[in-house]
Amino acid sequence: MIDVRNVTVRFGDAVAVADVSLHVRPGESFGLVGESGSGKSTILRTAVGLTSDWSGEITIDGYDAKSTPTRELAQRVQMVFQDPYASLHPRFTVGRAIAEPMRIQKMAGIEERVDELLRLIGLDASFRSRYPHELSGGQRQRVAIARALALQPKVLLLDEPTSALDVSVQAEILNLLEDLRAELDLTFLIVSHNLAVISHMCDRLMVMQDSRAVEVLTREQLRAREFSSPYTRKLLEAA
Repeated sequence: MIDVRNVTVRFGDAVAVADVSLHVRPGESFGLVGESGSGKSTILRTAVGLTSDWSGEITIDGYDAKSTPTRELAQRVQMVFQDPYASLHPRFTVGRAIAEPMRIQKMAGIEERVDELLRLIGLDASFRSRYPHELSGGQRQRVAIARALALQPKVLLLDEPTSALDVSVQAEILNLLEDLRAELDLTFLIVSHNLAVISHMCDRLMVMQDSRAVEVLTREQLRAREFSSPYTRKLLEAA
């Protein structure tokens, strides 16, 4: 479902991602872990067209990320950002925020779809008329997830989806994401510095350091501490 082959991303003279490859099966939840600046989030942003200077190949559900028109690619992959307040337009109501991608794509049945999405994320119809500043952090992230699901994508890219939330709310959002993955047959690529989140959410994970891939592990290998890299061991001990 997600195929990243020999991807290198540059920002000027700096290399943010160096020759990284990864492959995610349909319905799988795959994690990217590592220190800040290791290139995790850059891979996600590159996959949805938010970086320009990169080489290699990325395909989503067989569609090439470079050559596929943005509108067409958006129907297959969407991203949920770290800070739900910053990613929602402050002057858009919840209903308008969720409906906006569908309006851009000129879809039919938008109002009914908004109601359906609110139900999926556990909010009632009264939230349609509220603004982001009237919501809690967890509610804002639920709305961001609903907006990402509006076009019925098969893939969600999740960039630290709970790190901006209170600890008490983090588990609710993670459980919601797990329920949605099962119900909608979604594929996840998740970035997190929190190994507990990755262990809970992901079938497999890639450890990154200084823009490069270190190793790929299964959840069971992570939990059993069956890894080959000293960096992975240090990362786990630090966590």
